Amino acid sequence: MTNHTESSSPKSRRSSLTEPVSTSTEQTTNDTIASLLNGHPLHQSNSNDNTRNASPQRPRRRSSVSIIQALVNTSHLLSTNDARKRNFLVGTARQLPENTTNDINSYFPNGRMLTIMMVTWNTGEASKLYEQNYTPTARQTAQPKERMLDDMSDILLPTFIDFVSDVIIVCTQEMSVAKKRTDWEILLQEVIGPTHVLYHSIHFGTLSLCIFLRRDLIWFCTEPEEDIIKFRAVGPVRTKGSLVITFNLFGTSFMIINSHFEAGHAAEGCANRRLNFHNTTTKLSIPHEFVQRTVQPNKRITALVISNSQQMSETSSSLESTTNTNSDITKSCDIVLWAGDMNFRIDMTHQEVVNYCKEQNFRELLLKDEFRKAQTNSDDIYSKFKEADINFPPTYKYDLRFDDTYAKHRTPSYTDRILYRDKPTSTIECTQYTSVEGVKHSDHKPVLAHFRVKLKPGLNTGNLSYGKFNHEVYKRGCKQRERHHSLGVGLHQNIKRRTTMPKSSVCVLQ
Repeated sequence: MTNHTESSSPKSRRSSLTEPVSTSTEQTTNDTIASLLNGHPLHQSNSNDNTRNASPQRPRRRSSVSIIQALVNTSHLLSTNDARKRNFLVGTARQLPENTTNDINSYFPNGRMLTIMMVTWNTGEASKLYEQNYTPTARQTAQPKERMLDDMSDILLPTFIDFVSDVIIVCTQEMSVAKKRTDWEILLQEVIGPTHVLYHSIHFGTLSLCIFLRRDLIWFCTEPEEDIIKFRAVGPVRTKGSLVITFNLFGTSFMIINSHFEAGHAAEGCANRRLNFHNTTTKLSIPHEFVQRTVQPNKRITALVISNSQQMSETSSSLESTTNTNSDITKSCDIVLWAGDMNFRIDMTHQEVVNYCKEQNFRELLLKDEFRKAQTNSDDIYSKFKEADINFPPTYKYDLRFDDTYAKHRTPSYTDRILYRDKPTSTIECTQYTSVEGVKHSDHKPVLAHFRVKLKPGLNTGNLSYGKFNHEVYKRGCKQRERHHSLGVGLHQNIKRRTTMPKSSVCVLQ
């Protein structure tokens, strides 16, 4: 901030300082400035100068106040007295409530509302999805890459949302096992941009879960904890399972889940999906503190009551099947976001679904949706989770040979879902829930949801991450972004690639 101010010209600085502001913003800023300027040395010196000579010093005083106003609006000012306090950002019970509240309010001036973008996409093993570690040398070779960047921007940075979300969560299924997961993470970093960092990622077989955070928020996160709930214990390629990450941001605990459930239309397929759902919620080994306090003391008692059929089930986890307490471990976190290809089916014929889609009568489809029907029973395992209204057509299964046409041998269904759950003391609101119909790399359409979460002040007593993130992905993603930008890839307003200037003996002054 200081270097930028010094490098700017006086003329531009003077014009920027005199721009009009709204009444509400000015009043709020004036109140903040008043509290900051009470003991501010610069203001005191100007006040003394004004006493001696009011007229020549008046403009300088306005300039000083404007500079401080700019600092208040663009940076986080910490008073020396607050910095000297031993309880500043300690993260223990001794920390005063007002310190934690002031700290979180400085990062979220809009009322501590955290915005989250969550995406789930069954990529269908699209081989060219993230082959992006190359430099196009011709326009023909640059066009496929440009289309890929545009499609990923539609998924991660949709234009119907005004601002980039604070947290961006990407859940994918059926990723190509022949490709490097790092290439996929670099592509995500390139599209999202340098304002966010890869806080944590976990991969298993064809499943992937990546969490990107706003750069200044990583200092207020705990060390992430992860777990994998495996389905289909046999087989060379892991295609079904659940990936889970838990962490704390300020005083709010989060659980992020990416799942790929069993397929099938018949009753057996429905039963397998319910078992997948149940095992994911009850066989988690995280959060560690909650498991140590609740699950492990009851391990021996639990082992005696588990039936033999459940012990021999296809699902396993890091705690083994004997740790299943039949208790929902997702209740341990304030906010639970669960996305994935859950393979929920619609109990209709193919033509019936197509006819309702043509009429855009999605409400009739949801009356026959497997998940929505089960939710009508308050005692059902699905009823504890919420889902926003669905106003888009089924996302599966599309025939890639034809545009926006469902495959005739499959009944179109809402297989790709994003669910959420919160505690009574937490507040979460889903503001957008839709599919990205323009993306056609897979027989599934990506589904995204945008949330607003009311954060709790304070820091958790667990281990802080101290700003850890994937530096290598960040560096390579930024370099890839710069390289493609220099080639004109993905630039809609300037489709011509930048070329070197030809040699000339004429000097032109501009």
